[in-house]
Amino acid sequence: MTTTPLLMIPGPTPVAPAVLAALAEPVRSHAGPENAATMIRIQEGIRPLVGSAASRIHCFAGAGTLAMEAAIVNHAAPGDRVVVISHGYFGDRFTEIARALGMRTDVLEVEWGERADQDALRALLGNGDPPALVCFTHVDTSSGVLADCAGTAATVRAAAPDTVMVLDGVCATGGIEEAMDAWDVDVLLTGAQKALSVPPGLALLAVSERARRRRESLGEIHAYYADLRRWDPSVDDPRKYFSTHAVSLLRALEVSLDAIFAEGLEARYQRHERVAAMIREGMGELGFEPLTNPAFVAPTLSVLALPDGVDDATLRAGMSERGVVIAGCLGPWAGRGVRIGHMGTVTETEAARTIDAAAATMGAHA
Repeated sequence: MTTTPLLMIPGPTPVAPAVLAALAEPVRSHAGPENAATMIRIQEGIRPLVGSAASRIHCFAGAGTLAMEAAIVNHAAPGDRVVVISHGYFGDRFTEIARALGMRTDVLEVEWGERADQDALRALLGNGDPPALVCFTHVDTSSGVLADCAGTAATVRAAAPDTVMVLDGVCATGGIEEAMDAWDVDVLLTGAQKALSVPPGLALLAVSERARRRRESLGEIHAYYADLRRWDPSVDDPRKYFSTHAVSLLRALEVSLDAIFAEGLEARYQRHERVAAMIREGMGELGFEPLTNPAFVAPTLSVLALPDGVDDATLRAGMSERGVVIAGCLGPWAGRGVRIGHMGTVTETEAARTIDAAAATMGAHA
């Protein structure tokens, strides 16, 4: 039995040895030339991953939740209308953040496992003043739904041409093709700990020119660390200080991005599709079925209903004893199923190990 657990949860994901080795390098000066070069390379690497040629790339210490808060607080003011399309737990988080910041929210609540209906979205957008923001999630980590980003963005832009669109790419970026410019999305936020294959601790935002103009129009905002305008000088020249950069994590991300582009984006996206299909087929043979509508499943994780007679906690404990860690479900699906992440560095080898661990656990408790 391995002594190193295999993380098959929907993040954090397994980290390659070369990335771990980067974390063990001597700590750099946060204002030195080596770290500045790393930050510039990160900006250059993130743009093709999000499908944007000219967006400003912010990368600072924090989790995806901080990136969500920064996306909202920099582009809407207290009292502004924010429309949220929620496919699950993390779509709901957009609503919670906007309300905490004093904004008015209208929410298109989508049944877990399903996609947003464009007619319902169109009606919601038209039922009130034009929204300052529309927020949605590329892949909701709770429900496993892959959003129709192109269709949603087109609906929003037709109904509200000046709105700033915010897309949560946390469970997508680096594992699924994203096309920020083609979709006309203004802010794409993500974290380092999922398909980018780096330990947790970096918040990333790609920001369009439309969003930058919105930030300028707001003047002073109710934020300090999360104020992107305060970070702008160090985006242009990473040697300039605003707050200390997470230098070791930035170096790890640089190494991970090198590996991503060495593999090739198309090959990487195809691998995610293959591994997802392998997990679903293998777990399906054990009696697991998707809780997510099969037409809308994402290639980065699987949310699977437990077979009759299989207990969630018992299954996960048994798999953990066999060296494989998977996650339980959230919200209305808690106790009904499991979530298996298969993104970043995960290959068919890890998929087979996961299926074998599930089979052995179920056999031991039969």
